[in-house]
Amino acid sequence: MSSIQPIPMKFRVPEIAFPKGWYCVAEADEISADTLKPVSYLNQQLIVYRTQSGAAQVADAYCPHLGAHLASHDGCIENGAIVCPFHKWKWDGEQGHCVDIPYAGIPQSRSLSLTLHPTREIDGMVLMWYHPANAAPDFEPYVSSALQQHKWVLFDSIEWVSTCPYRDLYENLFDTAHIVQLHGASKMPVLRSMEQRAHGLYVDYEIDPSAEQFSMKSLTAHFTGVTALNQLFEGEGWATNFVISTTPLDNERFIEKVRLYVRDLGSKEMNEMIGKPWIERFKFEVEQDFKVLNYKKHLPQPKLCGGDGPIYQYREYANQYYV
Repeated sequence: MSSIQPIPMKFRVPEIAFPKGWYCVAEADEISADTLKPVSYLNQQLIVYRTQSGAAQVADAYCPHLGAHLASHDGCIENGAIVCPFHKWKWDGEQGHCVDIPYAGIPQSRSLSLTLHPTREIDGMVLMWYHPANAAPDFEPYVSSALQQHKWVLFDSIEWVSTCPYRDLYENLFDTAHIVQLHGASKMPVLRSMEQRAHGLYVDYEIDPSAEQFSMKSLTAHFTGVTALNQLFEGEGWATNFVISTTPLDNERFIEKVRLYVRDLGSKEMNEMIGKPWIERFKFEVEQDFKVLNYKKHLPQPKLCGGDGPIYQYREYANQYYV
């Protein structure tokens, strides 16, 4: 463990800013229609729940009446209505408007409303739209076509809290030199193509079977803006799919969560044979990265050389999400 401590982010990044985009705030199997899940991300207190129709929804956690946290004490959701623990005002979970003030005897009011956030449930995650100026979503998150086909098993998931500058996390994947110098790979990865798509960035990697631990046929990556990543590895008779989300907690820290799906090979033993070495390798390399990234500074004008990889190409892509 390093004895140094990361200095505050205001000294390590050009500005404190969360990029616009879709952020994971819960796992889909963690929420229900009869429970308010309190979470804290992006310097905000939020609640996550399901509406009566079964749709996932994210809302601000504080009651617009007098500021009670809606998931505190006996705050709850009943028959699709969120009940404040303080004065028992009720709010429609689907539309947000006030449906009852028990001691005032007034009808429903659409002028009084909770702040609801655009929400999507995708690939086992609940994603919330964030924009620093509260603008509406201008793109949709990536949905894994691979996970919609065949049968997949969620083999394992791991999460880390990181103090890496947020801009530098996914940029690290385009720093091809560190794959050899830090991780000890025999060759630098080669990006066959980088292509802007509606959801973000598509990357296709050139595969050199002799340089890989596993015999691979293809590796492709889909970025949802700069807030989530789907990596699909395919080989002869097997496939793994990493679903990765990165969500800031506050100005200093974010959570990275990795979910490993294995294409079902028909038995627990066979799935273990594929899944175990993949998750162990991924965990080892991520933790190697964070030993450096957690303390680094984002340099707006780094002194790059020819072998560093397409870092500036990635930055050009990423800049569109910083408003």
